[in-house]
Amino acid sequence: MACGNNTPERLEPDGGMILKVSVIVPAYNAAGTICTVAEGLLGQTYRNMEIIIVDDGSKDNTADVLKPYGEALRLIRKENGGVSSARNRGLREASGEYIMFADADDSCPPDMVQTAVEAMENGGGDYLIAGYTKVCGGKRVDCVPKAGAYSQSQIRERLSEALSNGLNCVYAKLYKRSILTEYAIAFDETLPLGEDFNFNLEYLLRAERVVYLDRPIYSYLVENSTATTIYRKDLYAVRRRSLEKMDRTLAAHRLENPMEGLLRTKFFYAMIFNLQKKQCPMTYGEKCAAIKKAKADLPAGTGLGGKYRLLNGMARSLPGGALYGLCAVLRKVIGILPDRVRGVSI
Repeated sequence: MACGNNTPERLEPDGGMILKVSVIVPAYNAAGTICTVAEGLLGQTYRNMEIIIVDDGSKDNTADVLKPYGEALRLIRKENGGVSSARNRGLREASGEYIMFADADDSCPPDMVQTAVEAMENGGGDYLIAGYTKVCGGKRVDCVPKAGAYSQSQIRERLSEALSNGLNCVYAKLYKRSILTEYAIAFDETLPLGEDFNFNLEYLLRAERVVYLDRPIYSYLVENSTATTIYRKDLYAVRRRSLEKMDRTLAAHRLENPMEGLLRTKFFYAMIFNLQKKQCPMTYGEKCAAIKKAKADLPAGTGLGGKYRLLNGMARSLPGGALYGLCAVLRKVIGILPDRVRGVSI
C-alpha cells in the first residue's frame, strides 16, 4: 500500500498561535495503517508543526509507503526496541515547544492540534488532557474527561480522581517539552505495559496547571490494535512492576497510592482473563494453581467500595476453579460495558 502523492494543504494557524508542535508517531510493521495517520497529520489546520515518524525496525515496507510525502514529514529509522524506545527517540529529536503523540494505527481529525493548542493556551495550562473517540465495528464511543482546570495543589488534593482521569494513554494530550526536558521524563523501556500511565503520572506531578477538555480530538481504532487481545505469559508480573513504579513515583512526591487495593484487585482479575485467551498453553490445572498463587497478593479489601469490594471479596473467598468459571461469565459482561466503568489501567 502506498500513501497518496498529494500532500493535503495545511492552513495558517489562527491569531497568535505560533508555538511549534512536534507530533511523534512510533511505527512498527505499520505499512497497512500508517497512511491514515500520516494523511491526518499532514492535513492539520495548525501549520506550525513537525511530524516525526519513528520506524522501530519494521520488517515490512513501512518506510517505503511514506516516500511520496518526502520532506513533509520526518522519518527516523532505528533498530527494533519497542514502542517506548521509539517514543523516547522521537522526544530526543523533537524541536517543538509542545509535544503530542499519535499511534500508527489510529487517525487524527484535522483540527486535533489546533484544538489542543487553543485549549492549552486559553486555560493557561502546562498539560492538556482531552478526550478521544473509540471506534469499533462501526460504533463510535466518545471517552472524555470532565472539563476543568486544576493547580498542582488541587491535583494532589483530589489524587484518586486525577489518577482515574485519562492517564491510560498518551494520545489526545499536549505536553510542554521544557517540562519533559527539565525533569528528564521519559518512557520506561523495561515496561511492555503500563508505560503510558507511568509517563503521564510523572508529568502530571510536575505540571503546575492541568487543563481537561471534555471533547474528543483523536480517533482510537480498536480493531487495529492487538494489545488487549493477545495472551501475555508474564502479564501479572509486568502489571505488578508497573504498580511498583507508580508507588515509587508517588512516594518521591511524598504521596501514597490511593488506588493500591483497587489496582491489585484489578490485576488479579486481569490475570484470570488473560489465562482464558485461546493462545494460553496452560492446562486447566496449571491455571487454577496460578490463580491460587496470585491470591496471596490480594489486598484485605479495606478501603474498597462498590464493585471492587465485591470482586475482592469473591476473589479472597472462592477457590481457583470457581473464580475461573466466574471470570468466563464476567468477560462477556465486561465486553459490553463502556470504558468508563472499568477504572484506571496501568
